[in-house]
Amino acid sequence: MGGGTGGGSDDRGSQAFDPARARAAFRALAVDARAPSAVAPVGTTQDRLLPATPDGLPVRIYRPETALPVATVVFLHGGGFVIGDLDTHDNHCRWLCSETGAVVVSVAYRRAPEHPFPAAVDDCLAAVRWAAAELDALGGRTGGLAIAGDSAGGCLAAVVTQLCRDSGGPELRAQLLVYPVADLRADGQYPSRAEYATGYLLTADAMRWFRACYLPDGTDPATPTASPIRGRLDGLPPAVVVTMEHDPLRDEGEAYAAALSAAGVRTRAHRFDGLIHGSFELPVLTEGCADAMREAFGSFRALLVDGIGDTR
Repeated sequence: MGGGTGGGSDDRGSQAFDPARARAAFRALAVDARAPSAVAPVGTTQDRLLPATPDGLPVRIYRPETALPVATVVFLHGGGFVIGDLDTHDNHCRWLCSETGAVVVSVAYRRAPEHPFPAAVDDCLAAVRWAAAELDALGGRTGGLAIAGDSAGGCLAAVVTQLCRDSGGPELRAQLLVYPVADLRADGQYPSRAEYATGYLLTADAMRWFRACYLPDGTDPATPTASPIRGRLDGLPPAVVVTMEHDPLRDEGEAYAAALSAAGVRTRAHRFDGLIHGSFELPVLTEGCADAMREAFGSFRALLVDGIGDTR
């Protein structure tokens, strides 16, 4: 669901899991400690405020060094629906832009607990619809709109993909889900949740707290707009699903990939051994992590350019 916040209880009011403290800790890891050598070059970046919500919806647009037209990817950041932002996932988006050659629109959706479910879903769907309307001014490639997200953002990307299918569009070319949250039910039977409950950045305690922040009292966690694995999966665009070996979310991500494939969705699943949840946001990228990003984003790029004649 994003970077861990340390030990503690699942009480939203606990000192260990205070939103402001947790956000500052994640920023210190992903932004303040970031090595300049890990930052991927892009052509340009631009911050904008979309008229998609009453207070405006911030986005950051990454443009590649390649010439237009290219695909446009709407990116939804992770962080347990609580702690991520445009800056914590800046390098993730830079790598995605650089490796795919696509324009990337990173969305600062409203976060819990101040704005619980379904505020983030509403914002992300609004951003996708805005991107579809502005496609000529973004990537410029007809039919080249796609979606991506990591962790909690992977959950939101999967949910929005289903909503686009069910609510008249826009049509999405592909989806990239990086170590996604697929099932917000606390009793989901996924062995990796117990196997990697502590010691690997994202903890079971943090996951419980994120869930409590995001889902208001009385919300059914099995509703498909919270747990996309519970939704109807046929008729969705091709997918790349990325999981990490040492990740409590590994098994539900792989279950979602298998369910997509069983529903007839063209799906490429990657599991990267030796890596942990949040690896793509770490301040220093090991050679293995950089190779994983190139491989995963390369698979996504193949979906973005499939049938267009670009064989890079």
